[in-house]
Amino acid sequence: MFKSAAVAILAFVLAACGMVPQPFRDAPRATTDNPLLDVPSAVGIAILPVTGAPAPLNREIARALATRLQALDIPAEAVDTNAGLGFTLSGDTQNVVASPAGVTATVVWSLRSRRGPAGEYRQNIAVPASAWREDAAGVGDIATQLAGAAGAAIAGLVGGDGPAPVAAARARLPRISIAPVEGAPGDGRESLRLALIQVMFERGVARDDSNPEVTLRATMTSEAAPGDQQKVAIVWHAIGRDGKDLGTVRLDNTIPTGALDGSWGPTAFAIATAAAPDLVALLGTAPVTP
Repeated sequence: MFKSAAVAILAFVLAACGMVPQPFRDAPRATTDNPLLDVPSAVGIAILPVTGAPAPLNREIARALATRLQALDIPAEAVDTNAGLGFTLSGDTQNVVASPAGVTATVVWSLRSRRGPAGEYRQNIAVPASAWREDAAGVGDIATQLAGAAGAAIAGLVGGDGPAPVAAARARLPRISIAPVEGAPGDGRESLRLALIQVMFERGVARDDSNPEVTLRATMTSEAAPGDQQKVAIVWHAIGRDGKDLGTVRLDNTIPTGALDGSWGPTAFAIATAAAPDLVALLGTAPVTP
């Protein structure tokens, strides 16, 4: 049985990003109109603080994203201004909504070369309220999680080791149908389903509601926890065409009571994005019809 590690739905906990090296501080700067400058790996990417996000979270996200891209062999450096690197990556926070569960928003990542726009990626995020304020402490863990979610997509924009192309992924993965989330409060039954359909499609998983090879069925459960909190768990089962249960992926966390009773909004995309890597890996073990 395939199981994911416990993943927080709204408050993410990962290793702190710590100090980030600046490997291009003394590197030669781009000063000529050379086509080579349109290759990110040639001269690097300057990552700016995220506009619309409070400090220090805005800079911590940039630092964590630089570390993530460096791990993917893409030269990157977190800076306040681009002093000559070939590409600039900026993030603009939009549609910020505060709720008892925290803050949801969309970060529009824009990649520009010296010649103009080179790509764009929209990331739906969910952040605890305690981190979304000026001078908040201990935001490195959250920044690392947000950067991890964006890193692969941005690597794809610049031709790094990002997600596999859609056509190639579809050749390996089964066609799926995604059922509504049973037991989800508010509009989660449908909103999480629709979010997962989009997120999986972006990862090259073909949808087929007429004759799927695998159906993803999800159930959400909750129970009371101390301090006006509730423990929430979402479990997806991958069911083969023959009715065999191929395995499960589980996300769980403790959240404020009633935090998901209304409209889920970007929270649905945050949950779908968290579940997607393990769901794709699980689908990779399923038989595929030639």
